[in-house]
Amino acid sequence: MKRIGMVGAAMMVVAFAGTPALAHKSASPKVSCKEIKDAMAAGKTAEDVEKDMKVSASRVKSCTAPTHHKGKATAKHT
Repeated sequence: MKRIGMVGAAMMVVAFAGTPALAHKSASPKVSCKEIKDAMAAGKTAEDVEKDMKVSASRVKSCTAPTHHKGKATAKHT
């Protein structure tokens, strides 16, 4: 009887641990590109921003990389 109780309890723990309602969500809020750019403008290095704001290197790179707008080139006709 003890063995069935322990197995049942173990199964309940596994069942509840896997539920999405109890899953751990990210503790830190999303960091905007503006916040990353402001920190970089204040003199922080990319590595400092990654550590302080808990963001990945690719996130810092994507926020600080120059944007290339692919628009139509307008030519003046004379």
